[in-house]
Amino acid sequence: MLFNSQLLRILACPEEHAPLRIEGDALACENGHRYAVENGVPVFTNTPRRERVPLNMGPCPRLESGAKQGALIDPFVNDWIVNTNGNLYWRARGRLSRYPIAKWPFEEGNGRTLIDIGCSWGRWSIAAARAGFRPMGVDVHIDALEAAGRVSREIGSSADFVCCDAERLPLQDQSVDCVFSYSVLQHLDRAKVHAIFRNVAHILKPGGVCWIQLPNKFGMLSFLQQLKRGFREARPGTFEMRYWSRKAIVDLLSAAGLEDVTIRADGFFTQNPQLQDLDLLSPAGKLIVLASYAGRKIADAVPVFTRVADSLWVEAHKPTEPR
Repeated sequence: MLFNSQLLRILACPEEHAPLRIEGDALACENGHRYAVENGVPVFTNTPRRERVPLNMGPCPRLESGAKQGALIDPFVNDWIVNTNGNLYWRARGRLSRYPIAKWPFEEGNGRTLIDIGCSWGRWSIAAARAGFRPMGVDVHIDALEAAGRVSREIGSSADFVCCDAERLPLQDQSVDCVFSYSVLQHLDRAKVHAIFRNVAHILKPGGVCWIQLPNKFGMLSFLQQLKRGFREARPGTFEMRYWSRKAIVDLLSAAGLEDVTIRADGFFTQNPQLQDLDLLSPAGKLIVLASYAGRKIADAVPVFTRVADSLWVEAHKPTEPR
């Protein structure tokens, strides 16, 4: 199987937290729980998402016509680019000329283990690998994870991928150095997010760090989006955006047992301001990202402006000693 057996050092049965071993074409624990491995991806959930084409939008004519532009890009990435990267990428759907791999925004990895929660086709896992981490991307969407494996192998990136529920990470306690998530947790019910961070606190080594992106409840665009829906909370079980205040973020992480919380601006007017992707965007999209970049520079110099940023970077650490 394509499965990287080195992952057995950190993986654990999500039911019993027992170590796992390879048993035929599956993984198993000593208590008899077995987990299939599909195309190199271990599956630890009973309800993996299987959705090869996005059901929330129409077919992509450029992909269906077999257009040459974008033909060298994995079809899953080409079709899902709006869902994974945001509405600024509508122009690029079906005609990507390259993989939009983000620039890693934190320090180098130096061989540290990193878990990327909600990795989809692996753009941030690949970015982390390029920065020197040993990343493992996790997601419930098995088709996305298989695409992530294809893309990472295609471009020569060392990253592994696991299918699981975000609130039941199949990892041993104190087994990883870093946890990362971008543009994912805002789409989950708040109770589930609380459960995820309790899990994160268990799997992080003492002194470990998590980097999470969340939308600011008081961001300028965020305020307008909330106004459009009458400031109601997102409907349970839907993909609607959940907006977070700074206080709610700090309370969330503190309740999970994390500390030294710092919050800084990621972007303005968008939840995915990637300066290196200007060549993939429409003229309006370019202006939004350039304005976001200028706003972030201002917020770095005058931190009070972080309070009206739309996208926030949140950093927190696991205490080196038990509380």
